[in-house]
Amino acid sequence: MTRNEFGFETRLRYLEHVLLNQQQQQQQTDEESIVKRIQTLMKNVDTIYKSNKPIKDFITKYEAHANILNPNKSSFALERDILSPDVKLELVLSAQEDLERFAKEVKQVKDLEDVVSGKGFDVVESLQPTLSRLEGQHEGQMNELNQLTKQLTDFMERYNGMVNTLSEIFISWDHILTSMENHVSSLERTSLQ
Repeated sequence: MTRNEFGFETRLRYLEHVLLNQQQQQQQTDEESIVKRIQTLMKNVDTIYKSNKPIKDFITKYEAHANILNPNKSSFALERDILSPDVKLELVLSAQEDLERFAKEVKQVKDLEDVVSGKGFDVVESLQPTLSRLEGQHEGQMNELNQLTKQLTDFMERYNGMVNTLSEIFISWDHILTSMENHVSSLERTSLQ
């Protein structure tokens, strides 16, 4: 196994660059030089830590709350340690509507489980020939419907034409009869005088 198999040398150079603003151009090959570099790096980090008050304050505050800020700790263990039973009860009661809605949704999912399970879809393959036959019949029925619709439209147009013609004839006869009545009335008036 080589010493830099896991990128140790690269990581060390990166830390030196970030923390110490050093660019190390030389490649040191023996393990003692790596140990010396790590010791130098540790001393410089310690100096930075001691001389920088904001970092020191942060570390102090972090250590005081490390059990809360540590992501490796279980959140359930934190809740047991931090929350009192009254607070837990209040949280559960405030979330009661959400919990009831969630329970209803879970029940709906369980009810619909049979629908999406695919048990009813097994017959689809066996119904394919029947569907093909019915599609052919449907296509024939659609053609027949289109022809009947066209015939009915033509019939209605002819009917409307006949009704219009008869209406015009009736109006014409009405005019003829009205003029004849007027003529007869005028003759009767003249003969009476």
